[in-house]
Amino acid sequence: MGSLSKFSGIRAKFGSKVDFITVYIEEAHPSNKDHFKGNIDIQTHQHLQDRLEAARYLRSEAAEDLKGCPILVDRMDDAANKAYGAHPERLYAILDGNIVYEGGMGPFNYSIEDLENCLETRLNMENTKSC
Repeated sequence: MGSLSKFSGIRAKFGSKVDFITVYIEEAHPSNKDHFKGNIDIQTHQHLQDRLEAARYLRSEAAEDLKGCPILVDRMDDAANKAYGAHPERLYAILDGNIVYEGGMGPFNYSIEDLENCLETRLNMENTKSC
C-alpha cells in the first residue's frame, strides 16, 4: 500500500479533469501462501464475499489515500486481472474506451511518475493518440 499516497497525490492533481478508479483483484500475497512474514492477514479468496471483504479492508486502511475513489472488485474468474495483466498491480489510462497508457507490471515497473507525465501530455495536447 506504499504507492497509495503517490496515487492520492496524482488524483488530487488531476481529479477535476480525470476519473480514477481502483480495481481490487486477487490477493497478491495471501497469508495462507506464506509469501511474506508479517504481511496483512488476507487469505486466498475462495468466494466473492472474501474478495469484497478484502476490498472493504483496503478502503478502511487507505482511508485518506482512496477517499472519493471508487473501488471495483474483480470477479472470481479474475476477468479484469487477466484482461489487463494487473497482478499484482498496474496503472492504466483509458480515453474514450481506448488504452492510452499501459504502465509496467508492479511492483518493479509500476510508475506513478510515468502516469503523471502521460496525463500532463494528454491534457496539454489535444490530438495525442497515446502517451
